[in-house]
Amino acid sequence: MLNRQKKAVVSALNLPEDVFFGEMLLFFTGSHSAVVENYRSIVLFTDTVLKLQGKTTKLTVTGKNFSIEYYDKEQLKLTGQIRSAEFESI
Repeated sequence: MLNRQKKAVVSALNLPEDVFFGEMLLFFTGSHSAVVENYRSIVLFTDTVLKLQGKTTKLTVTGKNFSIEYYDKEQLKLTGQIRSAEFESI
């Protein structure tokens, strides 16, 4: 019930839901790079897997030849051959 009320307030005020609810944002450039925003921590990184913890979800990206081009507390850029991305609710 409370979550529905929060969504109604955010919608009525035209606020960006991703910022208000702390959702991760994932942007792809083809299958060779991705930028993730609003993540909390890097759980696992190898040349084939990237796992990130968000506020309400975990993100797992799989592929090969991964490297992290840059990261800071707000966003991370992954490069390599991306095969899949999966969100898991926590």
